[in-house]
Amino acid sequence: MMAETFDTPVLIVGAGPVGLTLALDLGWRGHQSTIVEREPDIERGLRAKASGLDERSLELVRRWGLHERVTAVGFPNDYPGDTLYCTSMHGMVMGRSHLPPVKDEIPPKGASETRNTVPQWELDRLLVQAVTERGHTMVRCNAAFADLTQDEHGVTTHVVDPGTGETTTIRSRYVVGCDGAGSAVRRHLDIPFAGRQLDFSLSVTVRIREMTLPEQLARGQRYLLIDESGVWGIFTFMDGREIWRLTVVGAQDKLGADTHDDAALIRRALGSDDIEFEILRREPWRRSQCVAASYRHGRVLLAGDSAHTMSPTGGHGLNTGIGGRLGAGLDAEWSPRRVGRVPSCLTPTRWNADRSGLRNGLKATGNYGDWVDRSRYAGVTKDGAEGEAARARTGQMLISALASEWHSPGTALGYRYEGSPVIVADGTPEPPDDPVTYLPTTRPGHRAPQAALADGRSLVGLFGRGFVLLRVAAADVDVEPFQKAAAASGLPLTVEDVEGPEVAAMYERRLVLVRPDGHVAWRGDVVPDDCVAILDVARGA
Repeated sequence: MMAETFDTPVLIVGAGPVGLTLALDLGWRGHQSTIVEREPDIERGLRAKASGLDERSLELVRRWGLHERVTAVGFPNDYPGDTLYCTSMHGMVMGRSHLPPVKDEIPPKGASETRNTVPQWELDRLLVQAVTERGHTMVRCNAAFADLTQDEHGVTTHVVDPGTGETTTIRSRYVVGCDGAGSAVRRHLDIPFAGRQLDFSLSVTVRIREMTLPEQLARGQRYLLIDESGVWGIFTFMDGREIWRLTVVGAQDKLGADTHDDAALIRRALGSDDIEFEILRREPWRRSQCVAASYRHGRVLLAGDSAHTMSPTGGHGLNTGIGGRLGAGLDAEWSPRRVGRVPSCLTPTRWNADRSGLRNGLKATGNYGDWVDRSRYAGVTKDGAEGEAARARTGQMLISALASEWHSPGTALGYRYEGSPVIVADGTPEPPDDPVTYLPTTRPGHRAPQAALADGRSLVGLFGRGFVLLRVAAADVDVEPFQKAAAASGLPLTVEDVEGPEVAAMYERRLVLVRPDGHVAWRGDVVPDDCVAILDVARGA
């Protein structure tokens, strides 16, 4: 019987940053893909949306060879990431949360990168360039998802040109819906998207070519604007040069965005009528916390906002979407002797066990709750001793409550697959899941941490292509039983010998099995009696 011919191995619906980074990750592994996008052009221009890239995302950016290009267009590395709490940018100050400039940051223990701020319009532009340059991905614009059918071998998808109505059929092994919160793919599959509406908000992007702020309010990256009803807006310096975004916090009832006087809102935020500004873009949007009941249906998967939405408070949405797990799973599909089988990282039990969207969404909603709790802001606009005391109290409350919103390496690096059916638990207690503090560990289910190797290599740089069995200061251990078991099942397995006191202390065991997504599947000090059983669990057999 002749093998079926596919138009593309992976069809990605949606050319946002999640779809583009998935295509890049697949290309890094040597695999082709096709992106379909309903818009006529994937060059979006100015979109002042997400801007924070966390430590995990920057690890992936380096993997894809884009680190220098991305950081070059980021926020000036000598500018602090401070957040100020104030009545306006020329008004009364309540407090300041300090975050050092990127040049002064040191990666958390167990990480190879520091966080950075990169405007989304610059990130999108670089992602489009990289996808185009590398030649692994075909991009088709004016191609809106219509419907799909699937069988045990692949998926047949219909896309429609919104202008002409012409329908095209695309046959692929997999389909990944990266088409946003209103995902047509998810709705077609009738997957519930439960959660809650937090508010309706309005974002207004402006250019301010020149602005001198009072000393106590200068050199901030974001300004939480507060009156006695709570935080009514946040003014964010998007590029560290001249682009700012005002986000007006709405209400449970839809914000009347069409009736808002944008210029008046900007002047209120600035606290001055004397600063010249140019309005570039306005965008009403909905703040929500929702999670799909399933991230997968057969050979169709959901990623990014199509799988989970969250408040942008904390900057977890984009980073959760580009976490890099899908490319790792799809990679296994084309390894020798596994063609046609469902890769372990994409089995329904594995992919639906990935609840990072729920975990990170809950953290983001908690941050948002601290913004809008009206009981905390009484007296902040008053003059005299009473007002000063209220502002001091409110500032300290926000500095403490929002520490994890402005920098949360524990959220970025500390995710774990607790209770996953495709890890081999070792019975050790689960460490705290603290958003601020990352505790590196090789406990099964956790991200394998970075450590300095004696030969100068990056430890996390060893992961991503197939499974890796680390011998940690244990080159004398015979791992041939693992190698034979992997070969028999067609599992791609590389054995790496690593040395050095830091890695030995951090990795805790002499043998550590790491999955393609960089998470630990198993660990131990001796080769187990049944390596086949260990690998069968790890690959979801």
